[in-house]
Amino acid sequence: MKKGRTILRVDATCHLRVQAGDAVRQGQKIQEVPDTGEPPVAPVSGTIESIQFDPANHEFIIAIASEP
Repeated sequence: MKKGRTILRVDATCHLRVQAGDAVRQGQKIQEVPDTGEPPVAPVSGTIESIQFDPANHEFIIAIASEP
């Protein structure tokens, strides 16, 4: 079966709770957000493939590989 890849973009102001290589479950918190609302969560279960910083938009770009 073919792996899927989901890209998640989150604000880079707050600390991430995950790093490349981590296994995540759908709904798991990805980032610590201090009392400003709902924290971003993993939209799918899988493994964090990579995390890159986009300085132009001040965002982390998180790639999650998932099995179908």
